[in-house]
Amino acid sequence: MLERVSVIVYYKSPKILKQLNKFGHVTYFHKKRRYAVLYINLKDEDEVISTLSKFRHVRKVERSQLDREAYIINELSSENT
Repeated sequence: MLERVSVIVYYKSPKILKQLNKFGHVTYFHKKRRYAVLYINLKDEDEVISTLSKFRHVRKVERSQLDREAYIINELSSENT
């Protein structure tokens, strides 16, 4: 099974949403706040992020912190109790 990670893409124009489907699976996008959540393969993560950040209609691309820090928070809360 392929490992996948989520990436948040902040865009200037919704025209980019069609192009995002070529790189991964768009699970959510917010029209008013202009961001999309994109799931991509872990092995292609750095390559896809660098490619997306070069697009004209993309403001910023960042890795989702939810995947990486969710387990750390749970471990810390269980140690405190």
